[in-house]
Amino acid sequence: MIGHYVRRFFTSLSRRPPTDADERWVESIVSSEELLLFRRLSNTDRRHLVHSARMVERLDPSIDPIWVRAAVLHDVGKYSAHLGVFGRVVATVLATVLGASRMDAWATRSGWRGRIGRYQRHGEIGAAEIRASHGPEEAAVWSELHHHRDQFATSALPAAALGILDAADH
Repeated sequence: MIGHYVRRFFTSLSRRPPTDADERWVESIVSSEELLLFRRLSNTDRRHLVHSARMVERLDPSIDPIWVRAAVLHDVGKYSAHLGVFGRVVATVLATVLGASRMDAWATRSGWRGRIGRYQRHGEIGAAEIRASHGPEEAAVWSELHHHRDQFATSALPAAALGILDAADH
């Protein structure tokens, strides 16, 4: 897991946007409301989502397109935190040290604590946003679950899809 965070940190330092081809590809697979959620994200987040979705396709070329769409949308809740790279590093360290219950309590606050709490709850926040944009329930559930591997076994999502989505996100 630490290797994932180190790699993600270094790739996050680039402000390069996704390619025009990647942006057009995303436009072709999400609704106009979902595209608004995607486009408000930072270049770093959009590149990560494109990479994850493309990886889903590479891992299983015959996979149902709903899972590619879920991969494109799973981190849209990060927008609510308004944290940059270093703020996210601080948030991740604090969540590890202080625990999930403290982060949940912070999520409703204002200021930097609220932003850190919302970053830690970006999956749940993104799920609500996906549902509000009339996105697929599968994408909303993946957004909620993607940082909670301990809940995969009790999820209604197919185990094969979960495995591919999880592998593509890391």
